[in-house]
Amino acid sequence: MDQDLWVASLYAFLHDIGFATYIGGAIAMEYVLGPAQASIPPAQAQVMGQKTADRFLWLVWGSLGLIIVTAVLRLNQTFLPGISELDFNSPFTHGRLTLELGYGQTLLVLFLIWCVLVINGLIITFVLRPRLTGRLGTGTTAAGVSAAQNQKLKAAEWIQRLTRADLVLALIAAVLGASLKYGGLIDL
Repeated sequence: MDQDLWVASLYAFLHDIGFATYIGGAIAMEYVLGPAQASIPPAQAQVMGQKTADRFLWLVWGSLGLIIVTAVLRLNQTFLPGISELDFNSPFTHGRLTLELGYGQTLLVLFLIWCVLVINGLIITFVLRPRLTGRLGTGTTAAGVSAAQNQKLKAAEWIQRLTRADLVLALIAAVLGASLKYGGLIDL
């Protein structure tokens, strides 16, 4: 097997594994963990949810990193070999990558979906998750406890909304990514 073909196959495999891991993990969290948490006592569900979410976040960030790195490597190997700087003769101004064709448009939409997944991940990781794990001080009043509980419930609701939106976006991205073999799905 030619070395370029072997490298291209490796990039494609790693890209697909990253994406399958992201989608599979999201489906497992939504349809396996969520219902399981509803059937156990709240204190246990909170601990189980925190431990699994901590591990799942590592999986998500690793998958998103692998997806973008392998996407760039595949793009570079396919369209940009030997180009050290972009100029008016680059693939972005002619050929399949131009935004006038469905292939380029589909790649742009895929990149935008990846950006939304990253932004949602950042919101979940650095805004909502700390609200769920926040501890109460020793002198907290009953009103403070109630407010903290409401804040945790709202954070949990937003995490659920964002993860469901991420799952839908990831499934759309899977269809769009598969369509690239046939020239892309989008033709604006």
